[in-house]
Amino acid sequence: MITYQVEVTVPNALVDQWVDYMTSQHIADVVNTGLFLTAHLIKVVDPTSLDATVFRVRYACRSIDDLETYRSEYAPALQAHHTEKFGTAVTAVRSVTEDLWHLS
Repeated sequence: MITYQVEVTVPNALVDQWVDYMTSQHIADVVNTGLFLTAHLIKVVDPTSLDATVFRVRYACRSIDDLETYRSEYAPALQAHHTEKFGTAVTAVRSVTEDLWHLS
């Protein structure tokens, strides 16, 4: 399993608007590409900042090939739409991990 994580720093004044956009549109648009199995929106509660809130959006896909398809065919337009809405006030750092072991 491959996890694509986007860590997003949102100014506190934009948090409600950003969460609404993510939960009503953006995450669904990513999942509706058919390349991801699950998505989670996570709020970092420790450490905190007076100026911004940090979120992590985690998407799981079957393979690195699925992720690369997403990155080349869908991500540019979806990221551009996000930037149109929030400009450079909201920043994102992306990472990719691979599950090696899991205990349920």
